[in-house]
Amino acid sequence: MKRLILLLFIMVIALQLSCAHNPHINPEGPFWKDDDTKAIPEPEYDEPSLIWLSFQRTTTDQLFELLDIDRNIRKISGKPTQAKNSNCYDEVPNSSWFTNRHGHPDTRLSPEEIKQGLQRTKGPDTSGVWKVFRPKVGGATPGFWIEDIHGDQYIIKFDPLFNAEMATAAAAIGSRYFYACGYNTPQETIVFWNPDKLEIKKGATIKGKNGKRPLTMTDIDSILSMVNHEPDGSIRSLASLNIGNVKGPFMYKGTKDDDPNDWCPHEHRRELRGLYVIGSLVNHYDLKDHNSMDVYVGEPGQGYLKHYLMDFGSILGSDGKGDKHPRKGYANMFDLRDILVTSFTLGLKSWAWQNSLGPRYSSIGYFESDIFEPNKFDPIIPNPAFEQMTYQDAYWGAKIVMSFTEEDLIALIDAGQYSNPEAKAYLLKTLKERQRKIGNYWFDKINPLDFPELSQSSETINIKFHDLAVEYGLEDDNAVYYYKLLNENNSIIHEATVSKTEIVLNVDQFDSGIRELQIFTERKGKDISKPVIFYLMKQYKNNVKIIGIEHPG
Repeated sequence: MKRLILLLFIMVIALQLSCAHNPHINPEGPFWKDDDTKAIPEPEYDEPSLIWLSFQRTTTDQLFELLDIDRNIRKISGKPTQAKNSNCYDEVPNSSWFTNRHGHPDTRLSPEEIKQGLQRTKGPDTSGVWKVFRPKVGGATPGFWIEDIHGDQYIIKFDPLFNAEMATAAAAIGSRYFYACGYNTPQETIVFWNPDKLEIKKGATIKGKNGKRPLTMTDIDSILSMVNHEPDGSIRSLASLNIGNVKGPFMYKGTKDDDPNDWCPHEHRRELRGLYVIGSLVNHYDLKDHNSMDVYVGEPGQGYLKHYLMDFGSILGSDGKGDKHPRKGYANMFDLRDILVTSFTLGLKSWAWQNSLGPRYSSIGYFESDIFEPNKFDPIIPNPAFEQMTYQDAYWGAKIVMSFTEEDLIALIDAGQYSNPEAKAYLLKTLKERQRKIGNYWFDKINPLDFPELSQSSETINIKFHDLAVEYGLEDDNAVYYYKLLNENNSIIHEATVSKTEIVLNVDQFDSGIRELQIFTERKGKDISKPVIFYLMKQYKNNVKIIGIEHPG
C-alpha cells in the first residue's frame, strides 16, 4: 500500500509538470514593469526578533526543507520550481524591488555613474554645524544620527580603531555595487569632518541604566574614542542619508500580509534568489533579513512599500568592527552540515579556510580569491531565497556580475577612497579573479547565449545573439552553433550549423503557429551544450516577433 501511494504521488507530480503551461511564452510581452506601486494603507512598523529568526533559519527551516516532498522530487527530476516573477525573456521586470541597470545591455551605466552611485544630495555639508539628535542603535559598530545645516539627516558610521578606511570603504563600494546591479540602496558618502562641528540637538536622548536621559557631548566623545582618527584630527566617516519612513526589514520568505502589492513569495523572486551570486563576488556574507528595509514612499494612504538592501560594512574583507574571519563566507554561523561532517570524520575533515592566509591590507581585511568557489558561498545564516535558487536564477545573477568591466571595478574601488595604491591593486586583482570564477562556473550550467536582436526583410529573418562567454573573455571565439527550427508538433523544419552569432531564416518557414528555435553551442574540448530556446511567432502584417526566451538548465 505504501508503495502504491508513493507511486500515485509521483505520477501526480509528473502529470503536474507535464501539463504546466510554458511561462516562457507571451505573445504580448515581454513586460518590463511590475505594477506593484499602487497606493496602499500605511503598514505598521514590524521587526521580528533577530535571535528567533536566526534560530528558525538554521534549524526549523532546514528540517522543513528535508521534508518538502514536492520540492525534493522536483530537484531530483530536474524540474525545480522556477522563479515566479521573471518575464517571457527570462529577465526580471522593474519593480519596487529591482530596477534593470548595469546588468542589461540597454541600461548599462558608465564608470562615472557607477562611482557616483545613488546621489540625492552631495553628502552632509561640513561647512556648518552638525546637530546630533540620536545615537545609532544596533549593528556591530558605533555611530549617531546628525542633521546638517540643510536639514538633511544622516547616520554617521566609522572605521574600526585599527582598520582605517576598511568599513567605510566597504560600505561606499557595496552601496554603489548593489545599486548598479539593480537593487534599492541608501545613498552613502565618505566624508571627512572635525569633531568641533558637533552640537547636541535640543531634546536628544539616549537610553541609560535607568531609562532615557538627555544625550550629552560626553556620550559622543565616548563613541569617538573608539574610532579611527586622521593625523590632522579629522574623522573619516560614512554618511548614510536617511531613506525615509522605514517599516522594518523584509523577509526572504513569504509575503507581507499588510502589503497588497506583495504578490510573489519572496523566496521565488529571481532578484532575491540571484542575489546569492551577486553577493558572492564581494563576499557579502551578512545577507540576512535584518540587513534589509521596507520604506513607505508617499503620503499616508497614498504611498507604497519600496524594498532596500542595507548595511554593506561587512563586505570584502571587512567585518565592520575588524577583519573578517576566514570562515565567514564559507560556512553559516551555525552550520549543521559542517558539524555533521566533522563529527562523522571524528574531526579529521579539514576545510580550505582553516589554512588560508590572514589579511594582507588592514584597509581591506581578509578577502581572497584562491579558495573561493562560486557554488560554496555561505551567508551568515541560511537564506530561504538562496535555498530555492535554480541554475536559471544563478545564471541571471552571473550575467550581472560579469557585466562589470575592469574600468567599472576600478570605478567602484575609487569610490572607497583608499589611500594605499597597493591595496587598491590587490582588491582589483581579487575581484577580477572571483568574477572570472563566477562566470566560468555558472555559464557552464546554462548555455550563455542571450539578448537576441531580430530584423526582418520581405524574405528573411535575421536573428543576432550574444555569446556572453566569448564577450566576457571566458571562452575563445571558436565556437560553432548548431540550431534547429521546430514547429508546434516538435517537427524539425530546418537545421544547420553556423560559426557566427547570427542565424538567417526564411519567412516562408513561418505560418500562424509558434516556432521554436533551439541553439546549441559546441566549444573546442567541451561537450555540446544544452540549447537556448527562442520562441518565434508571426504577428500583425506578417512581422515575426520573439515572444519568449528559455535557458534550460
